[in-house]
Amino acid sequence: MALNEGERQVGMFGGVSLPSFLQMLEQERKSCTLIVRSEDREGRLFFNDGVLIDAQSLGALGREAAFAILSWENPALHVDRPEDRMHRIRQPLARILLDYATMRDEEGGDAAAAGESAVPQFDGGSDHPDPVVRGVARHIVSLRGIRHYYFLNRQGNVITQSSQTLKLGDFITYCIVSGIQMRKVLDARGPSRIQLVFQNGETLLILPGAGMIIGLLLDGMSPVDEIVEQLRPVLSGKAGPDRA
Repeated sequence: MALNEGERQVGMFGGVSLPSFLQMLEQERKSCTLIVRSEDREGRLFFNDGVLIDAQSLGALGREAAFAILSWENPALHVDRPEDRMHRIRQPLARILLDYATMRDEEGGDAAAAGESAVPQFDGGSDHPDPVVRGVARHIVSLRGIRHYYFLNRQGNVITQSSQTLKLGDFITYCIVSGIQMRKVLDARGPSRIQLVFQNGETLLILPGAGMIIGLLLDGMSPVDEIVEQLRPVLSGKAGPDRA
C-alpha cells in the first residue's frame, strides 16, 4: 500500500478483509480516513499515525460505529486524506477487534447491536486532573454534532482541547472580551452564550462559565438549542454558565 505522505491519500482496495486492512494501516503508521461502503451504507474510520482515534457511521460515533462497520459484509474500501477528529476511541486496535469478535460470537453474529451497548471511550480531556474538566469532557464526547471542544480558564488560557490542529483559544478569548465590552456599553447582562457561524456552515458555540469558558465547534447540522439543553446537567455546576 504505497501512499505518499505529502500527497492526497486516495486509493480503492478490494479482496482484503477489513480487519486485516485496519491492521495494515496500524503497522504502516498511516494518518488517513478509511471510507467503508457496503450496499447503501457508508462509514468512516479515522487514523492518526496508525492509531484508530474515531469512527462514524449512520449517526453512530466511536466504538459503536466501529463495531457496526466491522459487521458489514463485502465492504469496499477507499483511503482518503486524514481528518482532525476528536479522539473518541481510546483502546488499541487489537482490543477493538478482539471485543468485536467476542461480541459477535456471544450475540450470534449481531455485533452491530452489541456495539450499541458498548461502554463509550472518551477523549483525552477525561484524563485531566480536574474532576470538573473530566466530567464535562466525558459528557461532550458522548454527544453527536460536536466536532471539537476547547476549555479555557477565566484568564483565557487553554486548559485542554480536542483538536490537534485548530487553535481557537485566542479567538474564543477575543469573543468573550468583546462580549463583556458590549455588555458594559449596553448596560446589559450576559452574554450567557455566543454563537458564530463560519462560512463552511460550522458553528462556534461559546459558553462563558464561572469556573471556565467552554468553546464547542459544531457541524453545520447541529441544533444549538438542543446541544445546550443536553449539556445543561453538567454545566449547572462549577463550570456552568448558569453560575456566570
